[in-house]
Amino acid sequence: MTAELNPFPTVAKLAAECAEEWPHLPAAARETARIEGIFKGAIQTEATKAEVSHGRVLDTDSSLVLFGSFARHEMVPGSDCDWTLLINGVVNNRHAEDARLIHRAIKNAASNGKSLEEPAAGGAFANLCFSHDLVHKIGGGADSNENLTRRILMLLESRAVSLSQADSAEEVWKAVVRSILERYFEEDVHFSKRKKVPRFLLNDLTRYWRTICVDYAAKHQEQAGAKWAIRNAKLRLSRKLLYAAGLAFCFRCQLSPPPGGTGTDAQSTEPFIAAAMEFANTPPLEFLAAFIDAFLERDQRLLASRCIFGAYDKWLNLLGDTVRRNRLEDLGHADADGNETFQEVRKIGAEFAKGLKLLFFGRYSDKEPITNLSLEYVGF
Repeated sequence: MTAELNPFPTVAKLAAECAEEWPHLPAAARETARIEGIFKGAIQTEATKAEVSHGRVLDTDSSLVLFGSFARHEMVPGSDCDWTLLINGVVNNRHAEDARLIHRAIKNAASNGKSLEEPAAGGAFANLCFSHDLVHKIGGGADSNENLTRRILMLLESRAVSLSQADSAEEVWKAVVRSILERYFEEDVHFSKRKKVPRFLLNDLTRYWRTICVDYAAKHQEQAGAKWAIRNAKLRLSRKLLYAAGLAFCFRCQLSPPPGGTGTDAQSTEPFIAAAMEFANTPPLEFLAAFIDAFLERDQRLLASRCIFGAYDKWLNLLGDTVRRNRLEDLGHADADGNETFQEVRKIGAEFAKGLKLLFFGRYSDKEPITNLSLEYVGF
């Protein structure tokens, strides 16, 4: 596998150290690259038909941003192509035209036999997103669930896609992500020389995790229980992964502060913002692997890795199996206890959770730093 198709190098390193094979992780990365090629090609074809000028597909202040499994390099057959058109500028009619062009491209690709799954209708994706709300509406009554979701996922699982050399997708994404991080770090009143865990950011990550847990129940009621099992499975695994990776980053700020990040003045936040930009540009599974590799001793590292990445590999295998995925999507509550596929999800989820508990709460010794941080910042 080439470097560009290997977004999980530390996971591969841990697999070798564990003498394990987790083949469905690199397979998902290859599938993501394949779908991304179709996705970009379809949009470029549509832009050519629309006679977009100057070789630029999108407006100068726009970025096509991927989310979900598309952004995490975890695509399997049937995965949605979650995307948003991020705008970092003054509103104009071109933005809506660009969004419609992307919708047409996905629809036309499907009609030509190149399957691209649109995001769920009425959700947070497949529409326009403006940077002003993401940056300036953090907390308070104006910060809706949708705004919270977009902002936190911008940090945890997003990446920009360039459609032409003239596009500014990467620059726009970086500018918006950096502005969000500046809010979190520069306005964190508890960020001090001694305590480097960014509480402002950590509290918002925790708020997002708890919000999607509560929204799971709300969606269950709104949709009369439809597709509850697949949402339940994702909550146990891919959604939990995001929170774990965010937690790992916040703890790393104190366990291993970036060079130059030990002062007390305002400038000391800059190294942390730079480190957070690197975190935002790393798939959550890979960041969690790097965290485990850096801060756990060998025996604990092997045990946690086998649980976390072994379980996640099984999860991607299950999710990519059309038959088993359909069983989850069609499963009713009354049949859950006797359903073999859902029981397998429970088993995989329990194994994944065991690894996270070992990582964040495992009492390996009385001086275990990760556990102590978990007790201080995640507990009471």
